[in-house]
Amino acid sequence: MRKKYSIVTVRINLLKFVIISLFFILNYPVNIQSQNEYPLDINYYNFIHYKENKISFPGDSSNFKRLFQKLDTIILNGKSKISIVHIGGSHIQADVYSGRMRERLQTFYPGMNGGRGSVFPYRITKTNNPRSYSVYYTGKWIPCRNVERKKKCKLGLSGLSVSTFDPSASITIKLKSDSLVEYYFNKIRIFHENDSNVFQLSFSGLEIEKVERNDSLGFSLFYLKKDYQQFKLQFLKENILQNQFVLYGISLENDDPGIVYHSVGVNGASFPSFLRCQLFEKQLAALKPDLVIISLGTNDAYTTKFVPDFYKSNYQSLINKIKRAAPESAILNTVANDSYLYRRYPNTNTQLAENVIYEVAKKNNCGVWDFFKIMGGLNSSSLWRQENLMINDMIHFNVQGYLLKGDLLFNAFIKSYDNYLSSKPIKNDY
Repeated sequence: MRKKYSIVTVRINLLKFVIISLFFILNYPVNIQSQNEYPLDINYYNFIHYKENKISFPGDSSNFKRLFQKLDTIILNGKSKISIVHIGGSHIQADVYSGRMRERLQTFYPGMNGGRGSVFPYRITKTNNPRSYSVYYTGKWIPCRNVERKKKCKLGLSGLSVSTFDPSASITIKLKSDSLVEYYFNKIRIFHENDSNVFQLSFSGLEIEKVERNDSLGFSLFYLKKDYQQFKLQFLKENILQNQFVLYGISLENDDPGIVYHSVGVNGASFPSFLRCQLFEKQLAALKPDLVIISLGTNDAYTTKFVPDFYKSNYQSLINKIKRAAPESAILNTVANDSYLYRRYPNTNTQLAENVIYEVAKKNNCGVWDFFKIMGGLNSSSLWRQENLMINDMIHFNVQGYLLKGDLLFNAFIKSYDNYLSSKPIKNDY
């Protein structure tokens, strides 16, 4: 049975926190070790290149140094919060791989649960919902996704929106308690249209302390008097002009230090999909990310007419948006997994995209996690399929494959953090 962290355990495990912190305070070198693959002991497959499982820096790594300094502050002082935003397509919408990364980051050290982060009522859009929370809704809703090119709707960071003209409509989201982390929130950030024509928001059964509205960044932030694990969003029509509501995204947050990990994924999304999201920059700025992980590219490369220069231009355009929204954020570019075109041919476009990613990373001082190389390179997806880690489409992984991918990313991140710790000068003034 997997260990669960209750709210009390995560918040009050002070003895272990103090003992471990003494090693950092006295400037002893501390490495997080385990038996084989570091720091997690994960399943071994002879086709995975474990030595390549690292974050490389073709350019400058100073933004990651700032990120790791902030992580030090959380571990040493129990203060500060790190915000991570992970953007992608179907690999991220399912939130198995990104969800694993979230759980690992929030449990590798006591007191790291900074909140669940972004959620969305995917069920309303008639597509799959992450397994870590349940969604229920009533009323008539109109969905829009950034992969639907013919629709002329406004979109934000999530790449999705749902609209209603029905004042009796509602959305209920309930966080599940079957993961490594027990999630709770005492703040709800709603990204939405906020003009004179929209319904007023109401939360049934929640004790609200105050509401902060930020029209420039397009959200309302509800401060709650205690911790909750579910909410029901309803509407109030206070005058005849109010006739609609448009939801762009939801972030569930708390006041605790630690890491909050927002996963933002849309099935079938490519770089152009997110580039057409008009509110992307404003809403990303509202989340104040310390790290943005880009896991797009699978759908861009799934074609017989892949043009590296076009791919590079789109990649650079998204990075420009990220930098305008969060100039000091670290950016991690992940290389897409090996896959097959039409289930018949190894997709050589991924190698071309890999080259572009390193070029873009060097120019923009991004880190690179080269999962294509780690998983074994060209045609390695056939080996993952033979070991029952991928499904028949030779593009997507099954649950076990995604969990393994999440563990590999976590290991690479912690290795990079450990390299930062090792590079710090050791003081001898005690």
